[in-house]
Amino acid sequence: MKNQLKPRQVGEAEWTGTILGVAILFGTFVRLLPAFLSGFPINDGGMFSVMMRDLRVNGFALSTYTTYNFLNIPYAYPPLGFYLGAFLELTGISVTQILTWLPAVFTALTIPLFYLLAKQLMGDRPRAALATAFFAFAPGNYVWLLMGGGLTRALGTLFFLSALIFATRTFQNPSWKMTSLAVIACSLVVLSHPQMAFLTALSCVIFGAFLIRSRTAIFHALVIGVGALLLTSPWWGAVILRHGVEPFLSAGQSGNLSMSLAALWENLISLQTIIPFATFFRWLGLGWVIYKRRFDLLIWGFLPYFVDQRSASIITSFLYPMLAAYGFLDVLPAFIDFLRTRKWDFDNSNKFLNRQALSMSLLGILFYLVIECFVHAYVILDVMLPSASQQAMFWIRDNTPAESSFLILTGRADVMTDAVQEWFPVFAERHSATTLQGLEWTLGDDFYRRWDELSALQMCDDTACVRDMTSQIGVEYDYAILDLHQSAPQLFDSLIEEGYVQVYSNGEYVVLKK
Repeated sequence: MKNQLKPRQVGEAEWTGTILGVAILFGTFVRLLPAFLSGFPINDGGMFSVMMRDLRVNGFALSTYTTYNFLNIPYAYPPLGFYLGAFLELTGISVTQILTWLPAVFTALTIPLFYLLAKQLMGDRPRAALATAFFAFAPGNYVWLLMGGGLTRALGTLFFLSALIFATRTFQNPSWKMTSLAVIACSLVVLSHPQMAFLTALSCVIFGAFLIRSRTAIFHALVIGVGALLLTSPWWGAVILRHGVEPFLSAGQSGNLSMSLAALWENLISLQTIIPFATFFRWLGLGWVIYKRRFDLLIWGFLPYFVDQRSASIITSFLYPMLAAYGFLDVLPAFIDFLRTRKWDFDNSNKFLNRQALSMSLLGILFYLVIECFVHAYVILDVMLPSASQQAMFWIRDNTPAESSFLILTGRADVMTDAVQEWFPVFAERHSATTLQGLEWTLGDDFYRRWDELSALQMCDDTACVRDMTSQIGVEYDYAILDLHQSAPQLFDSLIEEGYVQVYSNGEYVVLKK
């Protein structure tokens, strides 16, 4: 008789390398693809382009105020990303290329760093590799980093992941090497992005509470905190000397608890893909970590929703892939075995490595998620700054008085993510009365009220509504700009009847003189 060929056994290193390689290769490609397709910063980044210019004009010394939108907004934003961009401009690379490609490159680099963090927190290479694949192929997790504002968001995310890797290693096995690296990484987070700095501090406190088991570890943890404060003090100290602490307090305003609870539930049930594989496995994994009493992961993921609703979803974008990996590799095999034997067997010996059906199913799921990411790359382009709006801005720059103020009515309710609102002060070189970017550093408690008011203004369908809302907000303007496709159809006629005079139109955008 001929000997039957036995299936080749797959080792842990081979399985991990395959899944991780797929995640890094295709995850990098789908993050770079939108930059190839767009040729222009995705959505935002207009304010950052001006802040980079401010640095160059000021000889790379920090300005007291940014010239963006002519509002004397304190130059209090963490400046590391602006310095990187401004220095790159010296090589001849345009600001639009920098804001297109740097966020994409930074975002791609988060994939291998996430694997290192997942391995640190999960304590297992195969599960960390699968978590990395779910992280790499979750379109909703990286879109915000790919935008022009990713110059600071993606950079801050890179250093956030690095800081947690070094900090958790320090908490478990204190050493001056890891402590020094943690100090440097935490400092770079602070100098990159305010929300990521807050989340880094919160995450270190949470994991420190679970991992620190000695006085030596406590001392090293204190060194990390104090060291990061000292290394970043030249920046935040200069801001406080010029403006006091008010800009930081203003930018730190958070949402209320009810908003946070609603956002948490919405985030838990969110479906990022048509077939919600990741969401299903996420829920299985949530049950698993509760069963395994991994309260450190649960508190890390969900506490931010009760502290800072605006940045809470950032943490869950890292937690959910880990939950999905637990769901697929721990809960799903146990459930399949239960259907066969009517007994629960939570085996941690990694026997799933040689379950051919499970591995083939996983490859099929990952292939589907990659396809979804490719499709999403084209969807991202919908939030690009329309070329017709740029034409209108250039006309305004060349044909209106420099001191003119503009009311921009695009019909888009979320003014904070409206590319036209943000880029208008850059290309038109005029003041926009409806641009919200930068005001988080000056309005304090009134920021969210202004946000709601400007959103309501965008929904106006007649002159009376526009007049009432602008009076309520307290803005004055000389011209109005209408997006003829997005704003209310009758709004243009209502403004003309009120006495506004059309001075420019390109078929999509019209400029009216008040």
